[in-house]
Amino acid sequence: MEAVSEVTSSRTLGELENYFSSYGDLPREIILKHDLLRVGHWFTDAALDLASQALVKSYRLFSYDLMAMKDMKRKEHRKIPEWFTIRRGLYGLRPVSIQTTLDSNSAYVIDVVDGQPKLFLNGKEICEVYFPKPMKYYTRKFDDGTAYHEIIAFGYFVTAFRNCQYWGPDEECRFCDININARQMKESKDFTFNAPVKPVEYMVEVARSIEQDATEEVGFTPPMDFLITGGTILKTLHGKDELSFYSEYVSALKWGGRRRFVNLQTNGQDKETMKRYRAAGVDCHHSNMEVWDKRLFEWINPGKNRRVGWDGWVRSLIDEVDVFGEGNVRPNFVGGVEMAKPYGFETVSEAVKSTSDGVDFMMSHGIIPRFNQWRREPGSNLVSQHAQPAIPLEYYLQLMGNYYNSCKKYNLPMPRRECVHPERRIGSGHGTYDDILLLNELPDYEEAWDRGFNEGLKGCVTRQ
Repeated sequence: MEAVSEVTSSRTLGELENYFSSYGDLPREIILKHDLLRVGHWFTDAALDLASQALVKSYRLFSYDLMAMKDMKRKEHRKIPEWFTIRRGLYGLRPVSIQTTLDSNSAYVIDVVDGQPKLFLNGKEICEVYFPKPMKYYTRKFDDGTAYHEIIAFGYFVTAFRNCQYWGPDEECRFCDININARQMKESKDFTFNAPVKPVEYMVEVARSIEQDATEEVGFTPPMDFLITGGTILKTLHGKDELSFYSEYVSALKWGGRRRFVNLQTNGQDKETMKRYRAAGVDCHHSNMEVWDKRLFEWINPGKNRRVGWDGWVRSLIDEVDVFGEGNVRPNFVGGVEMAKPYGFETVSEAVKSTSDGVDFMMSHGIIPRFNQWRREPGSNLVSQHAQPAIPLEYYLQLMGNYYNSCKKYNLPMPRRECVHPERRIGSGHGTYDDILLLNELPDYEEAWDRGFNEGLKGCVTRQ
């Protein structure tokens, strides 16, 4: 019988090993990572103490948690790391980074044994865990007390506008908790910057600081990737329309230093608008479509559907390749939302076929989609209005297998990996779309991760 949904987040070691056997063509790291993102994980007091010395989670746009911040009794939101890395252990795992997704009821728990963080499943040890090393600029603050890292997270992520003008059930994307997350961050009183718009001059200064640190460490200015994102602007914000608002940030970041590659996330746009973004300094564009199926696009993204529509969005993606080039159009999809209650697909096979067809179509046009795994954040419309059981693990595994096959079929380029944080240069934390390519195709995968972890950025960009 085909999997439809899972009632609880329980998992046993035997079940995990059955997945390893059933999906032997997939790296084991991919299987475990998807399960950890799917049902979340928890930290013991000892693990939380160790993690508090690492690169702290930024809550930069969405919460990516399966529980509300108000229910974190140990102030976990200011102690947990941005991501953690699993490695070695029972199954000889290669290092893969996983974005932290808290759920106090998860069967997966991180604890400490003899000073080493370990991942446990229902009390049984699986593998070693490594927390990301902090960056020098994380200790710096502006005169008003704003922490540099709350302007740019892990040397890469700039949330220019913390809210979204798609508001309420008739406009807001139904999976999204961007506005709720901004509110809970403010109510917690534990973050130093809660204004909806980040000052351009603050972003410029933090980027300068990041570049200076990288240059001092390496001996020259290495290539550096940045991402600028934020909510949709329907009319104006600070007197600017969406194009003008985000273009100001793009130009200030792109031309404010050396060797900078700028990614921008906005709505799907017409070709002339994309050309103007390109002229402003955008190197890669992410117009996040969220779900492929046309019927579900209209339901999940009411504001995007009303403003751009499914046909307009697909046309925009194809046009973007002409402007930015193959491999530089990377729309995000919320993997698993295809099966959301009450209108999503009821079976794994239907959901996988729909999204895999979309992946193949996009890749045939030189578009390389990304997949953030749906976290079922409690503040979102979908979760607050309907019971949303965990999406079956089979869905994610079948989708990633098809993703890899399409990427190989169209001979698309390997993902760009120039984040200034050395550990982020191997894969991404919130999905396995790049991991599966790197694990299968990069000859020195583990050696590259070791260089970053042991030698820092210099070990990534130079060879001794």
